[in-house]
Amino acid sequence: MNKTTLYVYELKKIVNRKIVWITGIIMLALCIFSGFSALVSTSVYYGETEVSGYEALKIIKHSAKSFSGRVIDDTLLQEMQEEYGTEETGEVSNYSSTAPIRFYVQQIVNDRDLLSDINSDELYAIREKEIYQNNTDQMLTEEENAFWSNKDSQIQKPFVYEYTDGWSNLWTCAYTINCILFLFLSICLSSVFSIEHLRKTDAVILCSRYGKTRLYLAKLLAGITFGVISAILFFGATAISSIFVYGSDGFHAALQIAFPMSSWTVTVGESVFILLLTLTVISVLYSSTIMILSELLKNSVAAMAVPVGTMILTMMINIPYQFRIASQIYDLFPTNLLASWELCDNRLIHVLGKYFTNYQIAPIAYLILIVFLTVAGKFIYQKYQVHER
Repeated sequence: MNKTTLYVYELKKIVNRKIVWITGIIMLALCIFSGFSALVSTSVYYGETEVSGYEALKIIKHSAKSFSGRVIDDTLLQEMQEEYGTEETGEVSNYSSTAPIRFYVQQIVNDRDLLSDINSDELYAIREKEIYQNNTDQMLTEEENAFWSNKDSQIQKPFVYEYTDGWSNLWTCAYTINCILFLFLSICLSSVFSIEHLRKTDAVILCSRYGKTRLYLAKLLAGITFGVISAILFFGATAISSIFVYGSDGFHAALQIAFPMSSWTVTVGESVFILLLTLTVISVLYSSTIMILSELLKNSVAAMAVPVGTMILTMMINIPYQFRIASQIYDLFPTNLLASWELCDNRLIHVLGKYFTNYQIAPIAYLILIVFLTVAGKFIYQKYQVHER
């Protein structure tokens, strides 16, 4: 039996289990539903007009697309203010056509009174002030502030508005996809090694020709492959449903159109690729960790309980920015990293004279941890001794 045959056999053992298919279908359905969730609203009010969630989405999409390619300058802001002033006097009861622009401005300007007379210079100045305040709250150093100031200066201003909901919605769903993936892999991979101990076939396997060498790597690679494919499927299902509902417009738009307070110098589409790459690396970490726990604890329930408990714990705990090092390490946890608010996390990591963002350093740290877990798991697996039962 060669290595490939052993690997394929172990992969089939994982995939052919009923619980994998049942759980997988449920998880895929949840991912698909995340793209359609905006349509389940029973009613939405625009002035005195009541419309369904589907009709509301059509109105918003049509209005937003009508402004695609328009520069967010004084001219566009004046159009918004003229219509906004009409609404304030009660002359307009239906949904305003400039609402997408007003919503965008409101993400930067918290004061409603400023909306009526703000100009483009003030808008971008307030954005810079809010970013600086955010950096202060995150306790950034002068060097980090200078780094982000340089990055922000490279972003073209004034911004060009684009309708980006189809792609930016993936960031909104990222945390949910991450949790679904972690739970799914915990259910499906927690028995990869422990099943041999449960069935008491470990003595036969470990004394076989490849029991302590090729079999370990075959199981590990099969589990990792399963994890990566699962991550791509869940992400793909969410992306397809989101694009189907919202459309594929805005892929090449600046990230600041979808997330105004971010200083990343990338497009919306590039940020989505970063999200997918990070999720893929995280899936490898999840898979290897769960399988090592499966061998270490020799119990599938315990191996599943540890990651599920960790996921719940990270949902409940938040470390304030005041504890800079502890907070940043905690936010680098794979269960915390994939969230839209992390796009505005400007804390950097200084390594060898260069600064790296969380999304740049996290995949490297995860890969190092994966190598460590693989070596440690192999040591645990090969040193295991079957005792009398």
